[in-house]
Amino acid sequence: MTRAVPPVACSLQSAELADRRVVWERLCERALLQRSPVANGLQLVFAAREGVEAELRELARLEAECCAFADWKVQRRAEGVVLDVIASGHGVAAVRSLFDATT
Repeated sequence: MTRAVPPVACSLQSAELADRRVVWERLCERALLQRSPVANGLQLVFAAREGVEAELRELARLEAECCAFADWKVQRRAEGVVLDVIASGHGVAAVRSLFDATT
């Protein structure tokens, strides 16, 4: 059985999207260490400061709901708290553009 691929789109309304962007911007200002494009998306490394991992996990959960075309994975690693956002096709460019304005 073939799995249906979600459309490359965000389901948030304009006001919700603006609010979410502010949350991402604040987190990035506070803790983002590195932003790197990867073959199928983007990797963001955040400082492992108090509260960062929990906030990042919650944001990844929320993003997985509204931007289901991408896989949002948070891991604790030696270099910090890492968010890998992976997609396919047109989703790769969409993932990268999501963080252009915030990083």
